[in-house]
Amino acid sequence: MSLLKKLGFIASYSLPLVILLAYYLPLSPITWAGAFYVYVLVPIVDMLIGKDRQNVIKEEFDELIHDKYFDFMVFSHIYIQLAMLLWVAYVLVFDNLSTVNMIKLVVSQGIYSATIINVSHELGHRNSVWANIHARIGLITVFYHHFIIEHNKGHHVHVATPADPATSRFGQNLYTFWIQTVSGSFKSAWKIEKQRLSKQNIAIWSFKNEVISGVLSSLILFIFITSLFSVLKGQLAYEVFYFLLAQSVIAFLLLESVNYIEHYGIIRKEISPGKYERVNPLHSWNANHFYSNLLLFNLQRHSDHHAYASRPYQVLRHFDESPQLPFGYPLMIVISFFPFLWFKIMNPRLEKWKENAWDAGHIKNVVAQFA
Repeated sequence: MSLLKKLGFIASYSLPLVILLAYYLPLSPITWAGAFYVYVLVPIVDMLIGKDRQNVIKEEFDELIHDKYFDFMVFSHIYIQLAMLLWVAYVLVFDNLSTVNMIKLVVSQGIYSATIINVSHELGHRNSVWANIHARIGLITVFYHHFIIEHNKGHHVHVATPADPATSRFGQNLYTFWIQTVSGSFKSAWKIEKQRLSKQNIAIWSFKNEVISGVLSSLILFIFITSLFSVLKGQLAYEVFYFLLAQSVIAFLLLESVNYIEHYGIIRKEISPGKYERVNPLHSWNANHFYSNLLLFNLQRHSDHHAYASRPYQVLRHFDESPQLPFGYPLMIVISFFPFLWFKIMNPRLEKWKENAWDAGHIKNVVAQFA
């Protein structure tokens, strides 16, 4: 890996920095800066810089895996998230912002909070208690703790099959997908926990149920922060609680928008009733836009992640054979908000994927690269 690319992951700090700097500009606070940066400037930078198809060479693999620099990048965002929540709460309570500016600031923070789900996703796949704790803390800040259960034990098992609530169907728009995945993922997590607890002869309605403990943990955190600022304000700071809920909804809807983009219309071949072919690099939409991949810790190299879930972000690989998105995730999210435009762009690409998806020789060539 080049030094430029290694240092480039520092760009992941750019979003909270933009939110803070834009707020404290000498003239007036620009509270919408976070949204403008992610959904306008980042796509422009993506187009200017271009794509990155380079993979890590085998000789560098072990060194990169054990390089603590890459660990620091993801762990630090959990603490930044907690600091940002406290800062926004302070601003909402003590700064004289208009209602419109309050909403814009909450949206900007919600966008950053969505990236924390991605950070928690990265940490939640690691075989480390310390990483797992941080992953759960990050998810608790956005009221989405059940994600770590459903994603690891549900989505990675059923991805690209009708059984997966996080796989969007051909012709399905983003808004119906939100309903499917938000409700379906929670139900799936509950089912997974019910099966786990049943094997241990533990009641489903128990604090040992991680779905229940996750919901309670988020409520406790939100009530604590609200109470803290209520004491400082000298009266109930209800706006803080509303903010914490709102940024959570924005965060998990954006996360599910990414799921919509990553898996739109892709279904694995059913080789026998209820049994599907192994996940390979043909089963996720990918994007290799250099800058947005730095911001998202290579999330856009999604096929390799599904093949090897525990592979750290710094060594995820690109496959030319994987279905490729025309733009990076930020712009694709914007496009997904407009179903007619999404279908016009993506349906022809999906049809092309289908032409190759069942070609045995093509699949053999792709699978061979997993070695």
